[in-house]
Amino acid sequence: MTFPEDSLRTGLPVEEVQRLAQKAAIRPDWIADLIEISGRPQGGTASRKASWILRHVARLDTTCIAHQSQALLRAIDQSGDPRVHRELLKALLDLPKEELEGMGEDLYELGLGLCADPSLPVAMVHVGVQLLHTSGQPLGEEVVEIWRERGAQAETPALARFLAMQLASRNRRST
Repeated sequence: MTFPEDSLRTGLPVEEVQRLAQKAAIRPDWIADLIEISGRPQGGTASRKASWILRHVARLDTTCIAHQSQALLRAIDQSGDPRVHRELLKALLDLPKEELEGMGEDLYELGLGLCADPSLPVAMVHVGVQLLHTSGQPLGEEVVEIWRERGAQAETPALARFLAMQLASRNRRST
């Protein structure tokens, strides 16, 4: 491992995250290290900070994380931290369009699961909806059912409105 893991500490300022992301953008070995650290099952500060840096790398230049979809999905599966999941999923959504197109069914299933799981934070529902739309798959009746149910039991009025808008938009597209 070549990434300086000791830099992944509590209180890491955003400026340092951005600096590390700029360095990682030109170091493919660091990208692999950051994905590996993010996917650690025990989680913790290092995993959270690594995923945060990866998200910044993806914002800088999506080609830096190109061809990393399977590694990102493995890291998401291995990590038990919803904060890590969110950052990695956002990085995943920043993959080049061509790579995302080949992941349609995986993105659909992942998005559906995020929308359906009431134990996940509200922000994950938003990511789930993004995954569903990015999947390129037709939004089936299971999506409608989950969005209705989750919207009816929404933790916040904002989530209820968001899901109602998603349903209305889906209904307009299907008519």
